[in-house]
Amino acid sequence: MAEIEDFNLTRLNGRIAVPTPGGTRLELGVLHDGSDAETEIGGAPSDDTYRAARQYSLQFGMVNEARYLGLFAADGDVRFNPSDADQDADFSAWGLTGQWQLGDFSLGGQAGLLDTQADNPETLSDAGFIAANLSYFLDEKTRFSARAAYASGDQDTDSSSAPDPIDLVAFGLEVERSFALGSGRHAASIYGTVDWINVREGSSFGSVDEVSDLAIGVGIRIVFGAGSSRDSERAFAPRLPQFTRWIGAVPAVD
Repeated sequence: MAEIEDFNLTRLNGRIAVPTPGGTRLELGVLHDGSDAETEIGGAPSDDTYRAARQYSLQFGMVNEARYLGLFAADGDVRFNPSDADQDADFSAWGLTGQWQLGDFSLGGQAGLLDTQADNPETLSDAGFIAANLSYFLDEKTRFSARAAYASGDQDTDSSSAPDPIDLVAFGLEVERSFALGSGRHAASIYGTVDWINVREGSSFGSVDEVSDLAIGVGIRIVFGAGSSRDSERAFAPRLPQFTRWIGAVPAVD
């Protein structure tokens, strides 16, 4: 069997932020991924290929004009092509999140833990991670951003010997241009992204396997209650890492 190297991925993502008493904010998020990856190659089942994912998240923190500090929790599942259904994983993540805005720059990030459960645990488990996102606003409606993350955990946690160590590095770039809708209290934006994930798997024998995953995307965002990209950055908590894509990238390294 072999992995499908190229396929299209559709993502739907929604967030709602609600001011709460005492200078705090509650944010709820939902994400859904679906791919059109072939389930067969030359009549044989495809292997270790990302099929679909769901992620639900909650963030709660203290906020003022320039700073945000809080906690986050996320929960969901990642599914692979039918030949690897036993690798389908439920996951949970939790930790600290924060953001600081200074002039035309915004710096945010998270530090936390990520764990998964599967019948055949071939993906990232028992991991700690750190992530950061830097944004620059050319003007009120144009945003450039870069993101980076590192995670370290285990794979094959049901192995008769010790689990295999996993190191994951992720980088991303994004450009966004927003346009006011109606009276200017709402906005739509067009954005483009490039995201790269590299996974390294060690073993008790000293060998190292490595795989990389590249995703190029374009999309549309609609924001209610914020009339520009800069306003949107201030109205929401920092974006969480792409946990679903991290988990989906790991089985191919085995």
